[in-house]
Amino acid sequence: MRHFSDFPQNISQNARILVAPLDWGLGHASRCIPLIGRLINEKNAQVTVAATGAQRAIINEAFPNISFLTPPLYDIKYHKNRAVTVARLVFSMPGILWTIRAEANWLDTILDAQAFDAIISDNRYGLSCSTIPSYLVTHQLLVKTAFGDGVNHLVQRRLYKLINRFTECWVPDFEKEPSLAGELSHPALLPAIPVRYLGPLSRLTTPEPNSNTQLLVLLSGPEPQRTILEKLVIKQWSARPGESMVLVRGLPLEKANLPNIPNARVYNHLSVAGFSQEVANARAILCRSGYSSIMDLIPLKKQCFMVATPGQTEQEYLSGFLASQGRITAIDQNKLQVSELLAAIQ
Repeated sequence: MRHFSDFPQNISQNARILVAPLDWGLGHASRCIPLIGRLINEKNAQVTVAATGAQRAIINEAFPNISFLTPPLYDIKYHKNRAVTVARLVFSMPGILWTIRAEANWLDTILDAQAFDAIISDNRYGLSCSTIPSYLVTHQLLVKTAFGDGVNHLVQRRLYKLINRFTECWVPDFEKEPSLAGELSHPALLPAIPVRYLGPLSRLTTPEPNSNTQLLVLLSGPEPQRTILEKLVIKQWSARPGESMVLVRGLPLEKANLPNIPNARVYNHLSVAGFSQEVANARAILCRSGYSSIMDLIPLKKQCFMVATPGQTEQEYLSGFLASQGRITAIDQNKLQVSELLAAIQ
């Protein structure tokens, strides 16, 4: 597991820690894995995780003996149409604020029943606490909406009211250049609480390659967009197969129903070791421009083709930002041509 740079020293030995990733895709859970690992290995911490479903599955796979709690769910839904997705996210704001309040009430109930020495919340803004240290993990100190800078800064002010309730804000990015998240993690105005840049959080190890895969496809994110991209890749690859492809579907709870694709190996899910090996073996990678994928892959300097989830403005910004620096190739989902990707692989 690659080490991030500045692990906070103010977590005491043998501390009882509640770790709570946001249930908005698997990335929030996967980037908690290196945090949990260091809490256990370096601090001998007793870690309890607030997670359910697929998030719980991948964390439990890495830490079989860990304890779990069930937090409130956000249940964000996307649409196959970008404009409808943007509209859904806008109209979901009252529900998101309601869930943030539900998180705060849930935490009060949990703390009445169990003792914790600290809380580490990955983008769950309702889990701040006035009686014990609470740390927020986020790379989004500025939210890129679809409505321009004026709305972005209005959202930022509201967001900072929530962030400033925490003890510290931990940003999983480099403090200096080259930033992975650009303005999102390095806005002109920072929160009032201390901000600590941890460096990228990645669960991957760095094994030596043991084979040569032409294209590794990593699927992730909310439905129906995960399935839409999967069907697009399978259709195009099957029509004109390349040399070799590994497809990881991002479905840790799925146990069967693997599609049959020529010149390809397909997995619903891979362990950290298996996933790390497939990344090492790949000449090029096609994936979403989610921030956890960026933290995993950009430091490895792999040739990456990234497809932003339509309507997810954060991913659209990140893919454009990294492409402008020549660090990835950004591809519009509606213009994806797998045969063109294969021709461009170095």
